[in-house]
This record gives sequence, structure tokens and C-alpha cells, in this order.
Amino acid sequence: MKLEDLLKKCPECGSQDKTAQRKIEDEHRAHATLKAIVCDKCGHVFESGEKEE
Repeated sequence: MKLEDLLKKCPECGSQDKTAQRKIEDEHRAHATLKAIVCDKCGHVFESGEKEE
């Protein structure tokens, strides 16, 4: 996600507050993978780190 995308308002509630949810990797505790970027206010998912098939 680009910086411009992070600064956009949520299409559902208009909030600009977002949280990046990460999953700590079991093999390397210092590394994490992105799970999702979600709106703090309504929970709208902007980007999911899970691969879609």
C-alpha cells in the first residue's frame, strides 16, 4: 500500500485511522508478515496480506 493510500479516508465511515495487523513468523520471531490493514473505527479491510487464489 502506498503512502497516499494510507492517508485516504475510509469509504464506509470517513475515518483516517488505520491499523496494520501482523502475524509473527514462527521460525524468526523478529520477522512478521502483513495480515491486513483495517480501519480503527468500523473495521473495513483496506488490504489483506493473504494471497487470493
